[in-house]
Formats: sequence, structure tokens, C-alpha cells
Amino acid sequence: MREYELIIDEALRKGLSPDKIPNNAQFLFECLGFRCGIGRLESHVPLTNPIPVTIDMYYSWPFPQFLVGEEFHIMVVRDTVNQEDDVYLVSEDHATVTPIFQVDELTFGKGTLMEMADFGEYVFMTNGVLMIYWDLTLGAWQVMTSSTLIPMMRTICNFKGMAVGGCVLSPWYDCDETFFIWTRPGYMDFTPSQENETGYRRCPYGGEVYHVRRLGDLVVGYSSKGVTFLISSSEPTPTMGFFEVCDIGLINRGAMNGSLNRHIFVGEDYIVREVTKEGVKELGYQYYMEKLTNGDIIVTYNPHKKDFYISDGTKTFLLSPFGMTEVLQHPSAVWRSNGSSYIIPEVIDSRSPFICTEPFDMGYRGQKTISSIETDAHITLDPEAGVDYSSLAGWVIEHYKPINNEGVAAITVSGDTFRFRLRFEEIYNDTSISYLKARYKMTDLRGIRGVYAPPLRGQ
Repeated sequence: MREYELIIDEALRKGLSPDKIPNNAQFLFECLGFRCGIGRLESHVPLTNPIPVTIDMYYSWPFPQFLVGEEFHIMVVRDTVNQEDDVYLVSEDHATVTPIFQVDELTFGKGTLMEMADFGEYVFMTNGVLMIYWDLTLGAWQVMTSSTLIPMMRTICNFKGMAVGGCVLSPWYDCDETFFIWTRPGYMDFTPSQENETGYRRCPYGGEVYHVRRLGDLVVGYSSKGVTFLISSSEPTPTMGFFEVCDIGLINRGAMNGSLNRHIFVGEDYIVREVTKEGVKELGYQYYMEKLTNGDIIVTYNPHKKDFYISDGTKTFLLSPFGMTEVLQHPSAVWRSNGSSYIIPEVIDSRSPFICTEPFDMGYRGQKTISSIETDAHITLDPEAGVDYSSLAGWVIEHYKPINNEGVAAITVSGDTFRFRLRFEEIYNDTSISYLKARYKMTDLRGIRGVYAPPLRGQ
């Protein structure tokens, strides 16, 4: 009987499927421990934590935080024992960690994630209950809860020398949590000017402002009800223009991150979206985001490989420039310093890496019999292959069979629709997979008339 080959390779380049798809689509249904690389699936290389072990590192999701500035590196640890947020200055080589301030919850209240506007030698931080800044004149850190020039806010960023903030909490003109505010370039003074060069405006969608973040020549305002572009304008007078670009808000504070060129955020509808200067693009992945139910969804960014980690503290998805997978580390912070990337926390789950494809019926609903699976997966420990097949009762998970030294597993399964699996006791940093082949025969020919139809790719 004639034997056919089904080659699955595109799925290993694209990773998890972004949406509900038909049979025979080249995507993965599950993928744990890997990263979508260039033309292949590669192992996710775990990152390490460089902070000295002498520091009391409490892990209370979504803390600790690590904020990288031009001159200052800041770490924020939430100490749930003493009910305080400990703010530290970290040296560039991470060897020296100096306390800046302890934000005591009983004194100041419970703050949100710390936000930082980095102006190089001058840094301003706020978490909604306390503002911390570096005083250039005194050469020391200063703290305050109120100011005649600066209202208490929850988010702030540096936009070409201007300070842009949002979510105003203290009495400040007509502002509240739904407002954006901004200064003139070079001044840390939010007092509204008659010319509107310094001013404030309500979020066009009316949502609570979660984040303001620079994106090239504009600022992106993320609120609970929508996404707005804030664009500096000089005509007819200097001011800030507002452009509504998405009427879906963030699912929670912290569910966005990115660079000057690209942001990723998780919307209130659990859909992952990309933000560039061209606008907002839906990427999908709702099915996987809905699995993040343990806590707030936090997005962190590794600028080295342009990877986004999307996590709830117990389950984490990795969105690379090529596709999405699930990984075994659950970071609250990812950063890059001195040519290396780091993570907090660095704990790695003990689960075994594996992949599972989306369903394939080979374009024919009659019964087929799988005879073997072949793959080029190498540098792994105890690789195995398996096949799921559909039945009237649902999917049946077939037992795994070992893969020999030639990359072939002898496995016999009959059905009309299949999902193909690979699993490994362990994978190493240079492990990669570029294809999976399933060999099969048509064992039910009742639906075929005349010459066999050519299989996929005309083989």
C-alpha cells in the first residue's frame, strides 16, 4: 500500500496558533520550553538573577521590579512581612545594592507598580502614594507626597525632555484618574499654562489611565477603556494632540511593555495587540491569554532578542518576533545590562518540554494509519514521539514511543484526524527542531474514486 509523508515545518517557525484555525494549518496547539527562532523552534535559554543573595528578595507578584535608566538602575521589592515596598539603587554590575527608601504601607498606603521618567542625570519615580527623585543640587534622593508643581500620579515617562504623566490622584485643577498631564521641555512643572504648552486633558475613552509610554515621536496612553496617541504639536500653539487608536483598554496595570519602536499589550478582551507608529494591530492568542488566571497579567521585555514575556506569575508565554510559545520561567522583571540579559525570579519549573501540533486530517476524512514519526530534534535527553487521534468521545492521547538515534519513532495509530507530539526529559541551550515528518497510509479508500489524490505538497 502506498505510503505518504506529512511534513510539519512551518508550525515550528510560527509556534502557537493565534486564533481558531481549520485542520491542516501549520501551527502548534501546545509548545512548552521552546522559543520561535529564525526558521526553527529553538530551546528557550533560561535567564539568571544577578542580584546578590544577601538582599532580602521577597517575591510578591507582580514584584520585584527592575527599572533600567541611563544613569540609575532601580529595583523595587514588595516586602509582605513588613508591609512595605523597598526601593534600591543597583550598580551597573549588580554587585552593590543600596537602599533608597522604604515605602511603608501603614504610613503612605499601598502603592502600585513603580513608574520612572528617566532624564539621564535626573530621575523621577512614582507609585501613586510616594514620589522619589534625584536632587541634582544636593546629590541625594528626595521623597515627597505633595507638591505645588507636581500632582500625585501613578504613571509618568520622559518624552524628549517633557514629562508626561497620567492617573492624577491628588487635587489638581479638574484632574482625576482619567486624565493625562504634561510639562514643557526641560521643566518639572505641570502647572497649566494659558497657551496650553503645559496642560492636562481627560482620556478620550474616559478610562483610568494605566500607563504612558514613549513610542518614537509620540506617547502612547494606555487606559482601562482604550489606547490613545499623544502627539506633540507646535501649530498653531505648542500643545499636545490626542488621537484615539483603539477602543479596547488594558486588562490590568502592567499588561504592556516594549521599546521605542514597538509595544505589546493584553487587552481587556484577552487579545494580544501590537502598537507601532502606524497604529494598533491584533495578534490574537486569546485562547492562551485566558489561561492566565493566577494574578495580574504582566508583560516584560527583553531588548536583546526583542522577546515579550506575558505572565501571571505561574504560567508564562513568550512572544518572539516570529511567534509565541510557553516557557518555564515566570518573570516579574526582565532587563539587559552590560551586554547580558537578566530575570527576576530565575526559578525554572520542573515540567518536561514538549510540543503538540494542531489537528491534521491530510485533506481526507477517511481513516489513515500512522506508521512512524521522524524529526531532526537533536541534543536532547530521552526524546519521545506520540500521536493523538480523534474519536466519537473526543481526543485520545496515545502513549509515547522513544525516538531512536536516527530521529525515527515507530508508532502505529489509526484514525481520521491526528495531533503529533514530541516530548523530552530535558533540552539543552543549543537544541533546535526544524521539521517533523509523519508517514501514513490510506486504510479507508471508500471516499476515493479513481487515481489517488496527491497528498499535501504534491508528494
